[in-house]
Amino acid sequence: MGTADVDASWWSKTMKKLDKWASQSSSSSSSSSSGGVVAEPTANDVKSNRWIEVQKNQYYTTYVDRKSFKADGTAQGRYVTGYFKRVYTPIGSQRLGQTSNGRVKPDVITHSITFSKFGVKSYSGAYRGLPLYYDVHGNLIYEGVLEGQRVVFESYIPDSPEEQLKDTLFHMAGWDY
Repeated sequence: MGTADVDASWWSKTMKKLDKWASQSSSSSSSSSSGGVVAEPTANDVKSNRWIEVQKNQYYTTYVDRKSFKADGTAQGRYVTGYFKRVYTPIGSQRLGQTSNGRVKPDVITHSITFSKFGVKSYSGAYRGLPLYYDVHGNLIYEGVLEGQRVVFESYIPDSPEEQLKDTLFHMAGWDY
């Protein structure tokens, strides 16, 4: 009776493919600002140092795109904007599919990218455009709002993940007061 190396972990297979794909990609997208318009990050930026990790939970890790991150405003009108990427865990990807009302299948989505705005008192998870959801190969799977993404501005719930994310982002902007 022989033994075979079997890698039963969907996530480890996915990450190996993603690492291989990212290492083969020699070019990275550049972001240019023209008239206040910021170029959208591409799937080629997955493994680059373009993304800064800002929050992690059992369902996904949230990153902010350092090239599009902007802070503006004063006092109670302060806000930060930028492209945000969620890299889903296997549990998060499965949950996303199960709660999408059939729009995407479980275990297909590996990450999403959206442009978001976090203000002093409210936030929008999809401030400019709709969230874009991708598979392990960087293929766009779904464009639109799925579970966990907001399109309209909502007030923070005290100590919520959204408020904690805002605090982290404001700290990055030097607003620690």
